[in-house]
Amino acid sequence: MKFDYGDEVVVGSKDDAGNVVEKRCAVVSITPVETEEQAMHFKFPVGTVLYTVEFGDGTDALLSEGDLRAAG
Repeated sequence: MKFDYGDEVVVGSKDDAGNVVEKRCAVVSITPVETEEQAMHFKFPVGTVLYTVEFGDGTDALLSEGDLRAAG
């Protein structure tokens, strides 16, 4: 699924106990991986879309499209 700036999305991650914890965040940047140099830098293949998301506490993360789902 493609996302746009400002979209609210959900990221799932595992806590220390191995439980999946979902966090809501917002898309603040979109970075398509278009060259081999970018692929080497980001460690994702050409054609991947990376999203910078910001969480409610002000922290952010750079994640691939497959790591996100639309908030519902």
